[in-house]
Amino acid sequence: MERSEQLTVKQASSNYWVVRSDGEQIAGAVTRQAAEAERELVSRLRRRAAQMRSSAPRRARAVRQPSR
Repeated sequence: MERSEQLTVKQASSNYWVVRSDGEQIAGAVTRQAAEAERELVSRLRRRAAQMRSSAPRRARAVRQPSR
């Protein structure tokens, strides 16, 4: 399940910047530059998690044998 929400940086209150995804605040910083760095970090972490999930070996399901 890959998250495709856009990450945005907006000024929330005086001198505070937030990174939002789908209206939810996920990170914050004092400067816009720091908030942009947080956004890039979250983006890289999401891509990495998706990559790890897609390349992970599938677990074999246990198949029950019918009782005789």
